[in-house]
Amino acid sequence: MSQFLLDTNICVHLLKNEYGIKEKIAEVGVKLCFLSEITLAELLYGIENSAPTKRENNIERF
Repeated sequence: MSQFLLDTNICVHLLKNEYGIKEKIAEVGVKLCFLSEITLAELLYGIENSAPTKRENNIERF
């Protein structure tokens, strides 16, 4: 059984609903997809440094 480590770019595309990432994750199974601590930190850093209204939306989506 394969497992998948999602990079920051993939997570950003997922949040933007781009490139069919959501469908691909559903296909392989969300329980087989993981984030590294570095990816999580990069996502939180990006959210923290975004515009305030966009930040609130991104935090809720995350």
